[in-house]
This record gives sequence, C-alpha cells and structure tokens, in this order.
Amino acid sequence: MPLDLSILGHGVYSPREVARLIGGTPQEVLRWTRGSGPSDPLWKGYYQEIDDSTELSFADLVEVRVVKSLRSAKISMQAIRYAIKLANDKYGIDRPLSSLGFRTDGQEILIEALEKDGQLMSLSKKRPGQKVFKDIVQQSLVDLEYENDRPILWRPKNAKHIVIDPSRYFGDPIIDEYGISSNTLYQEFKEFGDIRYLSRIYEIPVSFIKDAISFESDLDSAQGQKHGQSII
Repeated sequence: MPLDLSILGHGVYSPREVARLIGGTPQEVLRWTRGSGPSDPLWKGYYQEIDDSTELSFADLVEVRVVKSLRSAKISMQAIRYAIKLANDKYGIDRPLSSLGFRTDGQEILIEALEKDGQLMSLSKKRPGQKVFKDIVQQSLVDLEYENDRPILWRPKNAKHIVIDPSRYFGDPIIDEYGISSNTLYQEFKEFGDIRYLSRIYEIPVSFIKDAISFESDLDSAQGQKHGQSII
C-alpha cells in the first residue's frame, strides 16, 4: 500500500492484527470485509475502495468488533446485513456499525432486524430480548470516543493506560501518556524478562509497563497463543 494521505489518521491494520484485537480469526475478518464464495462482504473496507488492499482502517476495526459481538450472541449474518441496511436507509447512518448513531439507536435497529429474520422469539426464550440487544451494543461501543458521529479512538476497558488512536502510530495500541507501542514493550519483555530494566531505558513507570504487557498478554490468550495465568 502506498504511503499517501489516504492512510494518515485512518489507522492501518492487517486482518491478522484486527483479529487479535477483537478476539476473532483472520478468516472471519476477511469473510466479513471481503466476502466468501457467493456471499458478498458486509461492507467494503476503507483501503479496498482505494487500492483493493485487504488492510483495514480504524473504522473497519470498530465495525468488525461489533460484528464479532453480534455473532457471539448468535445473531445471524442475514440479520446483521439487514441491520446495516436498515440503519442506512431508515436512519441515514453511513458506516452504521461504527457510528455514534448506532450506539444510540442500535437496540431498536437490532430488534427490527431480528424480527425480520425470525430470530427474536428464539433469543427471547433464553434471555429478555431488549436487554440482550442493549448489552451487545453497549459492550461493543462503550469504550470508544467519538467526534462528529465517528469513532476517533478506543480506550480498551481492560487496560488503564492503553489507547488505540488512528492518528498516532498508525493506530497500533500505545501507552497514551508516552506514545510507546504496547506490543514493542511486550516483545522486549519476552526477550529480557525484566520490567524494571524496560522502565529505566524507556523512562516509563513500572505500572504503565505492567499494564501494557498485561494488555498484550490478554490478546495472545484470547487467540489461544498463551495458556494459564498472566506472565507478570
């Protein structure tokens, strides 16, 4: 992908990186954003529109995260497609799954989509339907910050000092106050095994480095790459 202005401020993520951040698989990410066999993608990724790249933007990352939550709640692809179309047609929400409008109206959109798909009753038998939909939307979007209806950064709720900001470090997770990649610290910790050493050379408090390492370790655990307790 050429390094041009189309990248600046949008973040750049490979399908594998997106999968690691959302706890999914690269195959899921590609299926949802590129399509599979006769199935069309749910939407075309930002960079696909520019040069047919499989890499994704921050907005794509947020939307894939929402789709992962919906699929984990057993909501069908048909219902998700309908929800996207409904949000666009009825509410005028462009790129709906990553929008503030979806966080506001997502519960109603999901209810209508599931009614159309015939799933509402089966879900309601297990759990009260409206509460389920509200929880899905809130859990997917609650730790995002918005500007003009669009997400501008993600502060993962399981990491006190980490931010994912497409305007910084191409959207890689960083320690917000210091601008250092959490994955860089994680890889160096795995090599040196000494948090206090990293604290000295980067001039970052030990607590911040522990937070970064725990965040990255949790991502690995979710991908099945690590097992057992935290490494710190």
